[in-house]
Amino acid sequence: MDGARSRATAVVRRTRGDADGGLDAAPHVRALVDEICGVVPGAADELLASLDADQRRGRRALPDPLPRIPALDAYARTMLPCDAEPDRVLVLALCGSGPLHALCNLEGCQPEDIATSPSVSVVQVMHGRFRFGDLALRAHVIAAATPQERLRAHQELAAVLAAAGDEDAALWHRARGAVTEEPALVDGLLAQAEHARRDADTARARLLAAEAVDHAVSGSPAAARALLAAAQTGLDGGWVADAAEYAERAMRLDGPHRGAAIAVFVLAHTLCTGTVPSPDGLIPTAHAGAEYWPAAAAGAALSAERGDPERRTAWLEAGRRIAGPCDGRGLLLAWCDVLAGAPVAVEDGTGFQHIVHALNAGIAGDPDAGVRALAEPDSAGVVPDVPGERGALPRARRAVAEVLLHLWAGRIGVADELMQAAASELPVALPFGGLAVSLSRRLDLAVRGRIGTRSTDLSASVPWTSEPDGFVDRAIDAYLQGRSDEAATHLGLWADRGSPADPLGLPGLDEIGPFGADPAPEPPDATTGRLLRERIRSAREASWSTDLNAVAEESRGILSTFERARVEALLGSTCAARGDRHRGVRHLRAARSLFEASGARAWRGMVDRRLRMMAEPRRRADDEPDEGGVSRAVPFALEVCRAMWEPILTARELDVALLMAEGRANREIGLALHISVRTVEVHGGRVFAKLDVRSRHELAVLAHRTDQHL
Repeated sequence: MDGARSRATAVVRRTRGDADGGLDAAPHVRALVDEICGVVPGAADELLASLDADQRRGRRALPDPLPRIPALDAYARTMLPCDAEPDRVLVLALCGSGPLHALCNLEGCQPEDIATSPSVSVVQVMHGRFRFGDLALRAHVIAAATPQERLRAHQELAAVLAAAGDEDAALWHRARGAVTEEPALVDGLLAQAEHARRDADTARARLLAAEAVDHAVSGSPAAARALLAAAQTGLDGGWVADAAEYAERAMRLDGPHRGAAIAVFVLAHTLCTGTVPSPDGLIPTAHAGAEYWPAAAAGAALSAERGDPERRTAWLEAGRRIAGPCDGRGLLLAWCDVLAGAPVAVEDGTGFQHIVHALNAGIAGDPDAGVRALAEPDSAGVVPDVPGERGALPRARRAVAEVLLHLWAGRIGVADELMQAAASELPVALPFGGLAVSLSRRLDLAVRGRIGTRSTDLSASVPWTSEPDGFVDRAIDAYLQGRSDEAATHLGLWADRGSPADPLGLPGLDEIGPFGADPAPEPPDATTGRLLRERIRSAREASWSTDLNAVAEESRGILSTFERARVEALLGSTCAARGDRHRGVRHLRAARSLFEASGARAWRGMVDRRLRMMAEPRRRADDEPDEGGVSRAVPFALEVCRAMWEPILTARELDVALLMAEGRANREIGLALHISVRTVEVHGGRVFAKLDVRSRHELAVLAHRTDQHL
C-alpha cells in the first residue's frame, strides 16, 4: 500500500507541473522507476533514459537486471558498508526476501548472531523474515554484477533454499543459475507462473513464464505451453509488444494451444498497432473448433471498440463458423453492443460482466449504480478462456470505467483523482481504444485549465497514433481562456474532419461552434444538457426571455452538477448579451457554485472572469453604437459573433450581418461582396428575421453584447 501511495504521489506531483526528465514514459512506468530509484538525485531520469522507447512506454517489461547507471553507482558507494562482502550482498539482493532461517543459512550463523554480520546491514529483519528494503541499492548491486557472478549467486541460493524447504523459491534460482537448458524445470515453472497469475502477481508470473520458454526444447509441446503462458502473462501486465512476439511464436506450432495463442495475438497486435487484424489466415475456414472462439470474440469486440463495423462483421462471421460450446460468447457479444451504445442484459458472474453492467447503468442514466456494480465482490474475476482478463489489464479497464462513471455523474474532481491514482499503477492507456488518453485530457482541462504531464505521458504511451478529438481539446482550452473565436475555429476544423469521437461519450464543447455532431454513447444528463444549450443558442429575440425561462426550468432535472453548471453558465452569458445583466449574474453565480461542487476548477475560473467583467464599470455612452448602428469607439472584434451566428445564418447572410454590425452602408456591403444593393437588402431582411432584430441599431447592439459576454 505504501508503494502504491508513493507512486500515486509521484504522478500527482508531475501532473501539477513539476519538472521531469523530458522523456516520454507511461505514467505507471515513470512511477515504478521513481519507486525503484527513491530519493537518489537524477537516478530516475538516468534510468528512464537507459530504457528503450517500448520499455519506457510500458509496451515491454523492464529489463532484468536493470541497466547500470552512474547515479546509483555513486549512491552505492555511500550506502554499502566498507566491510560488506560483495558476493554476500549480491546473494541477498537476488533473494530479495525470505525466512530468517534461510538468511542464517546464507550467512552461516545462528539467529542470535545475525545482527553482527556485515552483509546483513543492507537488509531489514522483522517477524522472522528478512527483506532487502533499499530498492535503489538492490537495483545497483544486481546491475553491477557480472553474468557469471549472478549465476553463482543463483546456484548458491538454490541450494540454501532447497535445504530450508522452500522448493518453489529454490526452483526459480535453479532455473536462473542453470548454464544450459533444463527441460525438467519447465512444468514446475509454468505451475508457479499460473499460481502467480491467479494471485494477480503479474510481474512474477511473466518472469516465470519467460524463464520456462528459455528452458523448453524448441518446437516441443512444452515449448508451445511456455510460449502461450509468456504471451498471456505479458498481455495481463499490459506488455503488449512482448505478448505479441510470444503469441506469434506460439501460433507457428501446431497443437491444442493454437486457438488461445491466436486470441492473445489478436489482442496484443491490436493494442500494439491500433489496428485489428483480419480473421483471414487466423481462423480456419472449415472445421474450426471451440478453441478459436476467444479469438473471434476478441476480434469482434476490439473492432466495435474502434468503430470498425466491417471488421467486426468479419470476425462475427468467423465466429459463426466455430463449432462446439463457447464460454463467454454472449458476454463478449454484449460488450460489442455496449460499445455501439445499445443497453444489454448479461447474466454472468465475472468481472467482465461487472464492467458491462456498470457502463450500461451509466448510459441508462444511473452512473452511481454503475459505480456500485464495480464495487461488488469478485468484480476482478475473469471471463472463461478470454485473453487479457487477469492482472493489470483488466484492472486498468475497470479503473477507466470507474473514472468515466464518476465523470458522467458530474464528479469531475473525484474522477481526476481516481485517474491520477490509476495512471500511476496500471496501463490505463490500453483499454477502450485508448479512451483514457482523451478522458485524462478532458479532466486536466476541466480541473487545471491545461493539458498536464499525466495526459502527455499517456498520449505517448499509446502504441498507435490516434487523436480523434484533439481539435475539441484545443477548443475547450481556448473557450476557458475567453477566446471564443479561436474555440469556434477549432470546432469548425473538427467538424470538417467528420466530427470524430471516442467510443464512449466524453464532455465536449457545444457552447459555441457548429450544431449537429453525432455524439458517442452518453448518459441522458449529457444529452439533455447538450440539447438545452443548443436551445439557448437558438433562442429568438422576440421570445428569448420565455425560451430561456423554459430552459432554466428543464435544467433542474439534470442530476450531473457539471452538466447543469454548463447550462447555467450559458444562460448567464446569453442573458447578459441580451441586455438582462441582473438575470445573467444570477445564472452565472449558480454556475460558479455548481462548478465548485463538481470540482471543475477551470470552468469555475471562466465563470469568475465573466462575473468580474460584468462588475466592471459600464462603457461610456460614446462607446455604444449610435442609432445608425455605428460605434464611435474603436470597432470591436466580431469573430465571437461569427462563431455564434454561423449555425443560424447562411454563409452569405453571415457576411452581410457582420458588415452591417460594423456599420457599413448597403452600397459598401454590395461592393465588398460583389453583389447588388437589392441582394444586400434581401439578405439583410433574412438576417433580421433569423436574429429577431428590427433594425441595424438592434443588430449592432446584439453584436456588441455578444462579443462582450460570450
